[in-house]
Order: sequence, then structure tokens, then C-alpha cells
Amino acid sequence: MSKVDSFLDHLERRLNIHVVQQILRESELISARSWSELKMIVKSAANQDATILDRLKVALIMQQLCDLKAVSFYEVTPSAATLIDLKLKTSVITPTSLSASFPIDASDSVLSSDNGQLKPIFKYSDNYGSGIVLSRRREFTVSNEINFSSFSPEMKRQFPKADKIIEVKSYNKQTYDVVYLNKAHGILEIRADVTREDGQQQTAGQLNKSVDDLRAYASGFVSSAVKGYDLGLPINLLPLTKKVYEDGSGAIKKIGFATEEESVKRETMKAGVDLRSELFHKTGAKAIDHKMSIFEVAIQWHGADVIGGVSGSKPEIHIPGSYRDYTKPGARTDYLFVKGVRSYADANFIIEKLKSYK
Repeated sequence: MSKVDSFLDHLERRLNIHVVQQILRESELISARSWSELKMIVKSAANQDATILDRLKVALIMQQLCDLKAVSFYEVTPSAATLIDLKLKTSVITPTSLSASFPIDASDSVLSSDNGQLKPIFKYSDNYGSGIVLSRRREFTVSNEINFSSFSPEMKRQFPKADKIIEVKSYNKQTYDVVYLNKAHGILEIRADVTREDGQQQTAGQLNKSVDDLRAYASGFVSSAVKGYDLGLPINLLPLTKKVYEDGSGAIKKIGFATEEESVKRETMKAGVDLRSELFHKTGAKAIDHKMSIFEVAIQWHGADVIGGVSGSKPEIHIPGSYRDYTKPGARTDYLFVKGVRSYADANFIIEKLKSYK
């Protein structure tokens, strides 16, 4: 397999197809709806103009840094921010196979020998702050239910009384987590990778491990940058859900809420359509005088709202939650999911939005 083929296969595993389509359109190239067709178009275009691969590589790096992450936000003091920023910028990236291959995954043989510990493989700065990318090998398991009707003859002989079999497979996956300081706003972001395989998100248990491990790393990183500094708890995002729902600048894609009669509801709309404009939701919300206890919400903005953003970007946040957790004393939501981030300006825009909700 050529390097270009390998690169395009990696794009398919990590990058949203709409991002590639947009880049092709911006390059005045024809687009397509399938990855197989897109790859053919890119390979043909790359023979005439190698910069198309450079643009796709930039998009992939941006995805590894900012997109498809579970993000926790920590407020830090100005003096701490200065020292954290310095440590991020002066962090030593030890040359390894993982750092050498970035933003492409290391080979299976290299990954299988990785110790599974978070390690810096890339550092960067933008107009808003600085950060480091941490990578490692994660072992994930996938369960697949096989019904009796799908048994092979050998399986039927081995398990004649079984109605179904649960097949459990394990595989290695390289993940990309990020510690980033938005210095202007005094916010430290802990971005845990949520991808697993073929665009799937990690399970709740797998994601909790990703978040916990990254927080432990960030806590040690900060305390070494600022002697005795306790990073503490991230910003509690649960109290912001109602303000997100009331934000008229974006389109609400999902909401989970309870009424005063303790009726619990979840509603979802297709991309780009504001749920608040949907007749059923409007009628129901008006009937209860908009008295909703919101525990989950997702909103998407258009790139035109982002100063310094890129064409076609649609940054989106999803604050997850459940009514059961919402009703617990001291209820918290410590991270949100980000999606559709195509520029550093998109990531900064999200922080500015969160600060406006407080």
C-alpha cells in the first residue's frame, strides 16, 4: 500500500467525511458521497497539486487536537496561567515512533509494544494559547452477539443447546488526548479522545478511564509547573444547560428535560434544524410555560458566527446527562463533547460561549 493510500485510509478512520468534502469544494474539485469515490478524487487531484494532501493533513491534525473530544474546563489564576503556558511551550517531546508518525497512527507492531502510558508526542501554539498532545495504546473490547441462525456448522456442533453466543474481541487503538491552556480566558482544557474504532465513541466505562487518566496527568503537569497548585474540580456544566437552550445564535439538536409533573423527555432533531422551531416541541414547551429542568442539551453553530473561523465549519457541543444523576445532591456534569471543530477559532468560540452562559 502506498503512503497516499495509507494516509487516505487513516483519514477515513478519523476524519468526518463532510470535512473532506468541504476541502475538495474549496479547492474547486468535484466531491462525492462515499469514501471510495473521495479517495479516487483526492489521489487524482494530488497528482496535479500536492497541496491538497497538505490541506487534508492540516485538517487531520486539527481533528486530533480539538475535535471529537470529551472536554473538561478548569479556571486558573493569571499567575498560574503564565507558568502553565511556559511549561506547555517548553515541554520536551521525546522522539518516539508515536511522535514520528503523528498525525498518522503508528503501525500495529509499534503500537503493540507501547506501554499504554500517556506521553507527549506533539506541542503547538495558536492565537489563543498553547497545548500538548498525549498519545498511547489503549486496548478496547467489542462484544458481538451471534444468534443461533448465524452459527456455522462447527459452532452448532460445539454449542448445540445455545440460543446465542457473545463474541468478545480485543484490539489496540492509538488515542490522542490534549492538555491545552486558553491563556486569554484563563481556562485549562482537558480534552479526552472519544473515538474508538470506525468513528464509534468509547463506552461509558472506557471514556471514564480516558477522562480520569488524563485528569491525573494534567493535575501532575500543573503542580509541577506551579508549585503546590491544586487544579481542583472542573467547571460544573450542568447549571449551564438552560442558558445553552436559550441561546438563539445556534440550533438546538438535542435536549433532555423533566417537567414540574416529573415527566422525563428526550428530543432530538436532525443536523441543522433547530429543535425549538419544531411544532411538537414548541406546543409542548408553551403548554408547560417553558418550565423545564434541563439535564442534557446539544447545540450547533454555523461557522459564520465564529470570528476567524473557516468556511463550512459547524462547531457543536453536547452536555450529556441523565435525570437520575440530575436529581442527586451536588449533581455535576464535568465534561462536554465537542464536534465539528475545524479551527482554533472554533475552539476559542466554544469557550467564549461557555463564559457567556455563566
